[in-house]
Amino acid sequence: MSPATQTKAAARAKTATRWTCDHCGVSLSKVGGERVPLPESWTSSAEGTFCLLCRRERAAQAALESAPSDCPIETRAKLRRAALIEFEVRRRPDHGDGIIAKACRSSVFAVAAARKRLNLPAPTRR
Repeated sequence: MSPATQTKAAARAKTATRWTCDHCGVSLSKVGGERVPLPESWTSSAEGTFCLLCRRERAAQAALESAPSDCPIETRAKLRRAALIEFEVRRRPDHGDGIIAKACRSSVFAVAAARKRLNLPAPTRR
């Protein structure tokens, strides 16, 4: 395959006439069948294509799977909440703690604590 053909193939792989989440089945497309880029909040990898909601759910599930089976429900809820906050902080490290807290329906303090656990600096004010 020539370099020009490889470049075109790579560009086509980043666009599609329809993107469908492999977990929930929600899809995104344009009227007329135009190719559209993968939405910024979605991800596509060898594991599949996932919308933001499902990416969050996968992060929470991964945290719950690491918990002991006899773990109390309150502890499981804390693990899930912490995983969601950490996911958002990693996803948007340049966003303020208040914005992330709102997206996670959590407190600014919890987001700041997650940043500290992850050794991520607070965003600079613009």
